[in-house]
Amino acid sequence: MNVPTIRAVACLVMLSAIRSASASCAIDDPAVVAKTFYQQHPNFSSEDPARIKKSVTPRLFDALDREYKCAQGQICALEADPWTDAQDGSIGKPVEFATASNSGVEAKVSMTYTFVLGKKHDQKHATLVLQRQSPTECWLLDDLMGPRGESLVRAIEAWFKEYGSAL
Repeated sequence: MNVPTIRAVACLVMLSAIRSASASCAIDDPAVVAKTFYQQHPNFSSEDPARIKKSVTPRLFDALDREYKCAQGQICALEADPWTDAQDGSIGKPVEFATASNSGVEAKVSMTYTFVLGKKHDQKHATLVLQRQSPTECWLLDDLMGPRGESLVRAIEAWFKEYGSAL
């Protein structure tokens, strides 16, 4: 092969590698990633964390895993639905997701929904924090801040720091 042909082949190989690196993530839009996570795992805080391990950061996984193991038959750190910060009520439609900020490696997505409790319907907001190691990697859920603005991860970690030794 001559030099121009070798360069052309090298460029094609590099482009293919870059394309496959970014193509490994089905979705790159943080708002769509957040919406997909919500649709697939609306009860993520009470389900076996092994089901979402590939979708969340290690820190969130560790917190949820600890909570899940503790909560078998008892109340541990979570006493309310983290999406709503409430024990009763539900999320009504529409549920909308919009990227509030995106640095390329951390994004905040605003989730707006109607909170339904009996005949009362209130507009509420939650924030999903997504992270990734580099712009070519997939977004992972790192934290959730419900309508009160409190970090889910910090709340679980604080509860176990204070009460975990008694278990």
